[in-house]
Amino acid sequence: MKACHHCHTTIDSTLIIGTSTLCPKCGKPLHSCFNCRFYSPGAYHDCLEGIEEYIEEKTEQNFCDAFMLGEYSLEEQKRKADAKARAEAFFNI
Repeated sequence: MKACHHCHTTIDSTLIIGTSTLCPKCGKPLHSCFNCRFYSPGAYHDCLEGIEEYIEEKTEQNFCDAFMLGEYSLEEQKRKADAKARAEAFFNI
């Protein structure tokens, strides 16, 4: 399911997302690192595409040519949050 990273509103897959396209519900930019399928914290510049220019504000609008709207999985986000909570609990003992 393609959705806004901020509010999780489903985005029509036929919508052409330009650099100034905003989410119809929350008004946040859709053309941002957090909404991109290549966004991967920990990778070079946090991007699997190996972009050369570092983008500091990952939640803000950008002009990256590699942008593709990513899939949002609520189950995956819950799994990551659970794993993080377990790791924090383990190391805070």
